[in-house]
Amino acid sequence: MTLAEKIYQRVQHLPADKAAEVLDFIGYLETTTQHRLPNAGEHRPVSEWLKPIHISGWKDDIDLSREAM
Repeated sequence: MTLAEKIYQRVQHLPADKAAEVLDFIGYLETTTQHRLPNAGEHRPVSEWLKPIHISGWKDDIDLSREAM
Protein backbone atom coordinates (compact mmCIF):
# COMPACT_ATOMS: atom_id res chain seq x y z
CA MET A 1 0.00 0.00 0.00
CA THR A 2 1.40 3.39 -0.98
CA LEU A 3 1.58 6.36 1.33
CA ALA A 4 -1.13 8.13 -0.68
CA GLU A 5 -3.44 5.13 -0.20
CA LYS A 6 -2.80 5.13 3.54
CA ILE A 7 -3.61 8.83 3.75
CA TYR A 8 -6.78 8.30 1.69
CA GLN A 9 -7.97 5.49 3.97
CA ARG A 10 -7.42 7.55 7.11
CA VAL A 11 -9.13 10.65 5.68
CA GLN A 12 -12.22 8.66 4.69
CA HIS A 13 -13.04 8.08 8.37
CA LEU A 14 -12.78 11.74 9.35
CA PRO A 15 -15.74 14.12 9.62
CA ALA A 16 -16.08 16.46 6.64
CA ASP A 17 -14.72 19.50 8.49
CA LYS A 18 -11.58 17.60 9.57
CA ALA A 19 -11.07 16.23 6.05
CA ALA A 20 -11.27 19.84 4.80
CA GLU A 21 -8.52 20.76 7.30
CA VAL A 22 -6.35 17.97 5.91
CA LEU A 23 -6.91 19.31 2.41
CA ASP A 24 -6.03 22.85 3.52
CA PHE A 25 -2.86 21.53 5.17
CA ILE A 26 -1.87 19.73 1.97
CA GLY A 27 -2.33 23.02 0.10
CA TYR A 28 -0.13 24.76 2.66
CA LEU A 29 2.58 22.12 2.25
CA GLU A 30 2.45 22.53 -1.53
CA THR A 31 3.00 26.28 -1.28
CA THR A 32 5.85 26.02 1.22
CA THR A 33 7.76 23.48 -0.85
CA GLN A 34 7.57 25.78 -3.88
CA HIS A 35 9.23 28.65 -1.97
CA ARG A 36 12.12 26.83 -0.32
CA LEU A 37 15.44 28.58 0.08
CA PRO A 38 18.35 27.42 -2.05
CA ASN A 39 20.82 24.91 -0.66
CA ALA A 40 22.74 26.13 2.36
CA GLY A 41 26.01 25.68 0.47
CA GLU A 42 24.89 28.03 -2.29
CA HIS A 43 26.04 31.62 -1.79
CA ARG A 44 24.21 34.49 -3.41
CA PRO A 45 24.90 38.18 -2.88
CA VAL A 46 22.39 40.21 -0.90
CA SER A 47 21.32 42.04 -4.05
CA GLU A 48 20.12 38.74 -5.55
CA TRP A 49 17.96 38.03 -2.49
CA LEU A 50 16.46 41.51 -2.67
CA LYS A 51 15.57 41.48 -6.39
CA PRO A 52 12.01 40.21 -5.77
CA ILE A 53 11.26 43.28 -3.64
CA HIS A 54 12.80 45.67 -6.21
CA ILE A 55 15.51 47.23 -4.08
CA SER A 56 18.21 48.64 -6.29
CA GLY A 57 21.53 50.16 -5.41
CA TRP A 58 22.16 47.84 -2.48
CA LYS A 59 25.82 47.52 -1.61
CA ASP A 60 27.19 44.11 -0.70
CA ASP A 61 30.04 45.64 1.29
CA ILE A 62 27.88 46.75 4.22
CA ASP A 63 29.35 45.66 7.55
CA LEU A 64 26.61 43.59 9.18
CA SER A 65 28.64 42.62 12.22
CA ARG A 66 27.20 43.13 15.68
CA GLU A 67 29.88 45.68 16.53
CA ALA A 68 29.08 47.83 13.50
CA MET A 69 25.41 47.89 14.31
